[in-house]
Amino acid sequence: MKNILSTFLLFLSIFYYQCFAQSNIKFNSLPPTETSQYFQPLATYLGTYFSTGNYYTADVSSTFGFRFSIIGMWSVVPDNQKTFNPEPGLPGVTDVAPTATVFGTKASYFLGNEGYFVYPTGLSLKAVPLGIYQFAGSLFNTELMLRFFPNSKFGDAKVGVFGIGVKHEISSHIPLLPVNVAVQILYNQLNFEYTGNETDKYGKLTSKNFAINAHASKTFLEMFTVYTGLQYESSSSDFTYYFDDPDNFYPTLGNRIQDVKIDGDNHFRYTLGGAIKLGFFVINTDMNIASFTTYSLGLSLDF
Repeated sequence: MKNILSTFLLFLSIFYYQCFAQSNIKFNSLPPTETSQYFQPLATYLGTYFSTGNYYTADVSSTFGFRFSIIGMWSVVPDNQKTFNPEPGLPGVTDVAPTATVFGTKASYFLGNEGYFVYPTGLSLKAVPLGIYQFAGSLFNTELMLRFFPNSKFGDAKVGVFGIGVKHEISSHIPLLPVNVAVQILYNQLNFEYTGNETDKYGKLTSKNFAINAHASKTFLEMFTVYTGLQYESSSSDFTYYFDDPDNFYPTLGNRIQDVKIDGDNHFRYTLGGAIKLGFFVINTDMNIASFTTYSLGLSLDF
């Protein structure tokens, strides 16, 4: 399980060191308004990531049940999440070319009163492959799902994950309904903080993600299941960083800690998938049409 989380930590580490340690162009040179635009695709992605892989059936046991799942995900980064239109808000600076977000490639620049300002590049990602694990227990046609990793230090970073979900099979109250139908509510939170001693590299990210869905499933031959669902989801990220402004482009904001709230572009998702049960083992795969189209593959032990 530690290796599953390590994949996610690796992504965060690559992102962090790409921006801070391996480039002379740092995203912490951005003022708060443009930091929000630069990171909004990351906030959207985190909302998509944490709201994926929550079910493969609407059938919830009336007696005690337990499930452990490992879910792999492949999220495609859309082109509209790779650039943003900068608005530096400085005298005499207009019509700056679109520049990279955290997932983009090509950086823009402008000439201001204090000289040239160069925007940071991004990670040049076409897709993000990640995974997560989760536990679930059920009783009386109601399921409780948990995702948890305690706040732990990895080098100069400290990371913790907490997620909880509750599902109830409403078809258990409707006799002779030909399909299983359930509703589910979910909350996930990620805490990430750079804890090194260098103030100008400080960063802290708290991602909060909410989702509610209704989904249905039909099982054939007690082995094959087809499922589909519609989900509403939202996400927000609180980002704290040191705004490094050595050339004094923003004298009233620069060279101090800044707090930015970033709302992800997460709204609705449609899921279509299938599962096969082989004894206690379940393999499922699905496609999720959302802000980031995401494909998932799950392996579960279902008792």
